[in-house]
Amino acid sequence: MKSWLSLVLLAGVTGGSLALLPAATGATSTRTITCASVNNRYATCMTDTSGGVTLQQQLSQAPCIENRTWGVNAQGIWVDKGCRGLFRVTVGPTTLTCRSLNFKYQFCQVDTRGGVRLARQISNTRCIEHRTWGVTTQGIWVDKGCAGEFEVGMGAASPSPPEEQVVRCESLRNQRRDCPIHTRQATVTLRRQLSTAACLHNQTWGYDNRGIWVTNGCRGEFLVARRAVSDLPFHDALVVCRSLDGTYVRCPANTQRGVLLQRQLSQRPCRQNQTWGFDTQGIWVTQGCEAEFLVRP
Repeated sequence: MKSWLSLVLLAGVTGGSLALLPAATGATSTRTITCASVNNRYATCMTDTSGGVTLQQQLSQAPCIENRTWGVNAQGIWVDKGCRGLFRVTVGPTTLTCRSLNFKYQFCQVDTRGGVRLARQISNTRCIEHRTWGVTTQGIWVDKGCAGEFEVGMGAASPSPPEEQVVRCESLRNQRRDCPIHTRQATVTLRRQLSTAACLHNQTWGYDNRGIWVTNGCRGEFLVARRAVSDLPFHDALVVCRSLDGTYVRCPANTQRGVLLQRQLSQRPCRQNQTWGFDTQGIWVTQGCEAEFLVRP
């Protein structure tokens, strides 16, 4: 099968997929998606639209007119001016390439509800499911140098429930944003802050049984783990590192297996490789960053 796209995107808060070219052969299926223009605003509902989209039922008082108040773009279905509808989406198997660049974790956003299987390994590093690649409801992740062509859609093995997934949630114009995600019996940690505004746990971000919420301009990538972080085999050490008076500070730690930002404690942003990072000697912080870091054993 021919691959047409390398994806290195992190999961969007709405889930779904980018539009992918269909595979040459294979069965297709249909599903329905509700997409709504809230407060008459433009919105995009991310999904694979390569097989075609039709309006099955209008749910709003405002009219849903194709190419005027709803349509299809590269990311999925768009709606505007109050249109809220139930859309029928035709999907089939696709092939995409997902690469772990420089042996780093990468997330390739795609709709995985039809199943995923590794069609061909294209890296020298072995691609081992659940170890160097895996599946969440929002896409495929690869790590430690794995690069492969993955078949997504009908006929592929169904994805197992994810132990972990990365979710991106953004507060735009400093307004509160709720990002629906299954968080029951799960622990959510801030994996990476993307905004200038500080992401502070229980202040500008948090989570409940409905999902993750952000406010006051916080934009971040969040790690959702089905088990408590303390129960995970690679999350057993917590290190607090503080940049006092904005100075460069190094905190000794065993970083051979990697470091994750657990919780930012400072008003100044903690951005990986800018105001914090790690090397063989430990974790370093600067420019006022203060945070709790999880160190893999």
